[in-house]
Amino acid sequence: MLDYKIKLNVNQNLEIIENDITYKSSIQDIKNEYILIGMPISGSKYMMIHIGSIIEYYIANEKEVFKCRSVVLGKTKEKNIQLAMLSFPEVIERVQRREYFRLPIVMDVKYFILPENRVYIDLADVPIGYFKNLEKTVTIDISGGGVKIISKKSAKHNDFILLSIKVPDEINVLCKVVRCDYDEAGKNYKIALRYEKIDERLRDKIIKFIFDKLREQSKLFK
Repeated sequence: MLDYKIKLNVNQNLEIIENDITYKSSIQDIKNEYILIGMPISGSKYMMIHIGSIIEYYIANEKEVFKCRSVVLGKTKEKNIQLAMLSFPEVIERVQRREYFRLPIVMDVKYFILPENRVYIDLADVPIGYFKNLEKTVTIDISGGGVKIISKKSAKHNDFILLSIKVPDEINVLCKVVRCDYDEAGKNYKIALRYEKIDERLRDKIIKFIFDKLREQSKLFK
């Protein structure tokens, strides 16, 4: 545990990642001995949490992200909202590189799986003609280090993908496939991508976009 205290606020967002599923929640109230959060949810699926269990999660402020853990002290219901009672966060990791924070978000992007018959060191190695082959899809989440997208096509580990994304200006990024899983329910593929040789100015734009979205989400609950 790090000797660090986080400033907590009502409506502050939490992100819980369990078995590669990202669950979202937010702080609903702060009591003297515990905090109340909404039951973590991913899409329409609620996370199963048990009293006495320990959960790990991420909390972000404007500049940093903290990995924390809390004990689930109980469950309650207020104004027809299911809530979980957590002990105050213990900071177990201070994430200096904000690009590792993943924002669950569905947004339009374009992509193209690049042919394997050439080497792609950076974006300059991608032939101009390939930009005409971009196909529309959506994201599952995004970070300053990579993005996860939906695809009708399979991709192999270490394949290169050309990505066009608005953050909010449209930028092009060369990506490499980290993981590709078939989603039986959706009959499509979920592809996790890592930015490859990205200009740090573009990375900063992506990170700013993520934290702007976090602030927008917080305002929705006020």
